[in-house]
Amino acid sequence: MNEYTDTARNNHRTGGGLLSSQNNQSAKRFKEWIRLIHRYLAFVLCLMFLMWFLSGFVLMYKDFPSLNMNESLTLRSPISSSEIRLPPHMAQVQSGMEPPLLSARLGMVSDRPVYWFQDLQGQLQTVYADTVERLVMDTMLARRIVNDDQNQEQSIQRIDRMTELDQWTPSGEYVPHMPMYRIYLNDVQHTVLYISSATGEIVQELNALDKFWAWLGPIPHWIYLRDLRVRNNVWRQVVIWSAAIGVVMCIAGMIQGIFTYKRKSGSRSFSPYNKRWFRWHHYTGFIFGIFVFTWIFSGLLSMNPLYYIPERALSGPEHLQWQGGALDLRNFQMHPGRAVELLSAHGHSPVKELHMIQIQARPYYLAYFTGDKTLLLAGDAGSEPMKSIPEDELLSAVKRMNPSPIAEYRLLTDYDAYYYAKNRDKRLPVFRVKMDDAPGTWYYIDPQTGAVVDKYQSINRLSRWVYHGLHSFDFPQIFFKRPLWDIIVIVLMTGGMSVSITGVLLFLRWMKRKGTRADFPKRSYQSRG
Repeated sequence: MNEYTDTARNNHRTGGGLLSSQNNQSAKRFKEWIRLIHRYLAFVLCLMFLMWFLSGFVLMYKDFPSLNMNESLTLRSPISSSEIRLPPHMAQVQSGMEPPLLSARLGMVSDRPVYWFQDLQGQLQTVYADTVERLVMDTMLARRIVNDDQNQEQSIQRIDRMTELDQWTPSGEYVPHMPMYRIYLNDVQHTVLYISSATGEIVQELNALDKFWAWLGPIPHWIYLRDLRVRNNVWRQVVIWSAAIGVVMCIAGMIQGIFTYKRKSGSRSFSPYNKRWFRWHHYTGFIFGIFVFTWIFSGLLSMNPLYYIPERALSGPEHLQWQGGALDLRNFQMHPGRAVELLSAHGHSPVKELHMIQIQARPYYLAYFTGDKTLLLAGDAGSEPMKSIPEDELLSAVKRMNPSPIAEYRLLTDYDAYYYAKNRDKRLPVFRVKMDDAPGTWYYIDPQTGAVVDKYQSINRLSRWVYHGLHSFDFPQIFFKRPLWDIIVIVLMTGGMSVSITGVLLFLRWMKRKGTRADFPKRSYQSRG
């Protein structure tokens, strides 16, 4: 009995030892795989990470150059009401553009009034409002547009006719304006203007300083190289896979940092590495690794890789329901010339652009004086100009667009956690309408333009925190408390940059060692000779 018991005990000890040994081997293999994954993925991405962090500092203050509404209107000549001959409907017929229309606008090209029409496919057509002619762009007209819209005689260095998008017009929004006329001004700032051949509008303006900051900030950060960006699907895959590989690298790095954490008695150091740059990479990664991970992970989510985040703009059917049907220019009974006169007198300044909009099947003229200053005028009657659409009319439009019960209806005079802008350049006030529906829809409505300017569903609100919250750190408690936000973000970005710099140095030292080892037999042979 004793002999049998001793044998069983010995077998148990032996089996336990083998199991323990196998577990140790598995743990070692796992750690080795983690180390190799982090090392080689870091070698691939370390320079890109450093570029992303360095360009991120610039992006805090400088965006990709573009022409916003306010800047565009500043360049425009006031609408000459006395020159308008054609009403909107007749101009649409002359343009050959069939309904339904996405938008209709009135403005000036050089010294003549024009209508701009856009259909649901995004195609643009421009018709002069004083004749039945369509706009035909050429170099001479481009020259006149620059001089009239700039309100002074400009010294033009040269004019190019662009048939392909360039570095400064790389996105799809410029495609309907092609070909464009690129005009180089002979001024100190080296200004370049881009004029649409479809509308005769200046659609892009930038100078040498804009280009300088763009090459340091948004272009490297967003990988906005022209030959890549114009191929949108390719560019999208490059960004998604770069970020996805970066996420794996960060996770492996954090796991390795925890594995190698070792606090020596009597020492403040928790790193086992004796070599300086290994030790500092361990320190910075341990402290800022979680920030680097959340930053690159949120950047990945910003690309909507699985297309799970719905669009925040109104869908086509929603837009039609909001308008009360397709935009019908026959409903504009008041002549646009008379509308411009009334709105200019009431606004105490000349109208720069006149939009024809429709809400609940009722037509309105929407006058833009600047990007912030607007007035409305009913297009079907001789009423007085007004600052905003009546509240009950907006509520009726909401109910028609979304029949679900309204959970909350509130006028916002300041930004909330979802409707906001870094430079505080979004219009206020807006109505926030919360719907009691399954997607948890919120609408933000500008009563001064009658437009639904933003739409959030529950998943959009979650994405806002996962992306912008983690990537830009734009939490309401600190985002508008400058320079608190600047200090926090700069400290975090500096930490992430430190992790990247130490990673780059380790990569360069590794390359140097590999090069020395590869050259060793050759040097030894030469020394023997």
